[in-house]
Amino acid sequence: MRSLTAATLFAALAGFGILIAASRTLSVADYERFFAAWGAFFAGTGIIDGLTHETTRSVNASRRASAPGQARPWKLAIGVGVVGALLALVLGGPAGALLALGIASYSFQAVAAGSLAGTGRWRRYAGLIAFDSGIRVVLAGLAWWLNWGLTSFWIITVIGALSWILIYRHIDIVVDADQRTFNRRSAAAMAAAGSSAAMIPGFPFVLHLTTHGADSLTGVTIGAIMTAVTFTRAPIVVPLQRFQSALIVRFAHTTHVRALAIPVGIVLGVGLIGAILAGAIGPRLMLAITGNPALVAPGVVLALLTFASAFTGVLLITGAASLARAQHRRYVLGWLSATLASALVLCLPLPLEVAVISALIAGPVIGGTIHAWR
Repeated sequence: MRSLTAATLFAALAGFGILIAASRTLSVADYERFFAAWGAFFAGTGIIDGLTHETTRSVNASRRASAPGQARPWKLAIGVGVVGALLALVLGGPAGALLALGIASYSFQAVAAGSLAGTGRWRRYAGLIAFDSGIRVVLAGLAWWLNWGLTSFWIITVIGALSWILIYRHIDIVVDADQRTFNRRSAAAMAAAGSSAAMIPGFPFVLHLTTHGADSLTGVTIGAIMTAVTFTRAPIVVPLQRFQSALIVRFAHTTHVRALAIPVGIVLGVGLIGAILAGAIGPRLMLAITGNPALVAPGVVLALLTFASAFTGVLLITGAASLARAQHRRYVLGWLSATLASALVLCLPLPLEVAVISALIAGPVIGGTIHAWR
């Protein structure tokens, strides 16, 4: 498990590094186009992560089942990959072809990752995460050093999704269901993951649609809020996203309330400590990262956004617990309710900072309550 912890921390830092490299290499216009493709890709892979979660649960459950199921997750991966690739081609704009390739490939990576997690092969799972992120950050460093253009950063965005090819021969998947049941459960998990994608990588876009022109108490701009949301939630949310499979396995073996209370308490504690640090050094750090004062939010806003991001982390934990108990409908309902509640709060006639911070707390509290309700 130490290897998984190290890999998730590396993945979080790698994401920061790639965004910094792009901001320092590309023009403002090209950076915006890159960020749009980056967001689209990770929103798409966020949906497909539901396939990882269900594969993890199903593979782990098959080890305790009297008779294993006959489903073939690779078969579903092909269908998901084709649909995802077609959507990327239609909606992806100039980067559509690369996005299509990346999303199609990621569907296979999702199954591979779920199989490794479900069988407890954490070192190999950590290696998959590390290689996925590592190849991106190395190429981003070269792109920064050699002043490569926009297309290179589009390639960098999707290239890690090919990592599954390295371990394909070592994957032997046995699940606990027939094909129809596995497909139905995976669809439910991906529906919930789609809401997760809207709450996490897609949140800045939702923010732009719902709060454009809103007044601000501190003079902060929407651009600064978007940047702040992205950077303040990453240290908490990105590792938890990577730990979803580990959490599912943990919760599958116990129903004790402490199994849920301990990780929730840890995440809220980390959020509180992070909020103190963000308030003290956040503005200077954001200025150093972006190099643009217009993208820097005040310390108090950064502190509150950091603590609010911990509630998204709590929602990820409660969602993993409900999925581990095979409560697929509750899992989906919790995520959909959280997304809808956050969007509704953003639409209220509130100051910009108040609306965003309230949305990031209210949505996860409602969704997490639905997940955890006995």
